[in-house]
Amino acid sequence: MKHIFFIIVFCTLNFTNGQSCKVKIQAISSSYHGDCKSGLAHGQGEATGTDRYSGSFKKGYPEGQGTYTWKNGDVYEGEWKKGMMDGEGKLTVSNGTVKTGFWKKGDYLGIHKNPFIKLDKSPNISSYTLNKDAKSQNNSIRFYLRKDQNVENNPEINVVVHNGNFTNLIQSGLFTEIQNVTYPFKAKVFFGTEFIEFEIYQPGFWNIKTDITNINGLNTKN
Repeated sequence: MKHIFFIIVFCTLNFTNGQSCKVKIQAISSSYHGDCKSGLAHGQGEATGTDRYSGSFKKGYPEGQGTYTWKNGDVYEGEWKKGMMDGEGKLTVSNGTVKTGFWKKGDYLGIHKNPFIKLDKSPNISSYTLNKDAKSQNNSIRFYLRKDQNVENNPEINVVVHNGNFTNLIQSGLFTEIQNVTYPFKAKVFFGTEFIEFEIYQPGFWNIKTDITNINGLNTKN
């Protein structure tokens, strides 16, 4: 679930020191009690409106640790950055559903902070990168391969799955693709005798680009 904030500057009163103090989130801008700096909520405080927030502020925004309660009864406890859920936290929905894990700019990432982890590679793998294509909704992984700076067409791969699954493997020009991937997906992928090993937690369409640079005198064969 993603909650969207409309950020508008409203004046609220800081009853701690009597000075005018602004909170920059409309839904909690009716009243404010707490620390203030340069006319903005800054430090520890509590702001209320149609929603309610208690915790740390920075320059008028919830930032740091805090608890936000929406008018529908949803509650988020955790880390904030510039008025958005950002970091580790727990969201309790009014129907009792609980979601824990990590958020980034209001979006839920999952129970892992990073969407993937690199686990291992063979010595001749000079590098490999994993990037998610946010525009595609397909649960697929596409593999690209270069050997000694030369692009390999239809790279031959052997996918040894440790967690998750996939149904189809296709070769198409510059890449080889596995389709209908179930996540989390953990696998060791072989390019001949070379290999990479990784785990992807976040569903979606992923591109994995691998570079093999053969080192003189180094042979990965047993």
